[in-house]
Amino acid sequence: MQTSEKNESWLSEINVTPFVDILLVLLIIFMVTAPIMTRSVGVNLPKEKLVKAGSQEKLDFNKILILGLTNKGQVIYQKKKFKLSHFFESFRDLTRKLDIRKVFIQADKSVSYEYLLHLMVFLNNQGHGNIGLVFDKK
Repeated sequence: MQTSEKNESWLSEINVTPFVDILLVLLIIFMVTAPIMTRSVGVNLPKEKLVKAGSQEKLDFNKILILGLTNKGQVIYQKKKFKLSHFFESFRDLTRKLDIRKVFIQADKSVSYEYLLHLMVFLNNQGHGNIGLVFDKK
């Protein structure tokens, strides 16, 4: 019996290698899935450029459409107010002779998000995807 007790001694050291392997696999899994899980609003944001005040891009106002949007859902185009639905119907006639490259929307700060969304979706469906929102600098 004494010989069997000597052979059955307990190993008190922990083998760390499988534990480290599992941690590395989990780390790789989280590194791959973390960018996928971040929420994006689907906006193509421009990169920040340090621009001197005098070297900004010159805007050709003949190729820019500037629209206003009131909190009552009216679109202002060339100082004329249109109901949103009427503006959608007459948009092609109003802009037929223009070569529009950019659209700027000046929306009142109390405008319902729904009105702004309808206008932006309409403009995008008309082929004007380059839309900017105008705001005051503070």
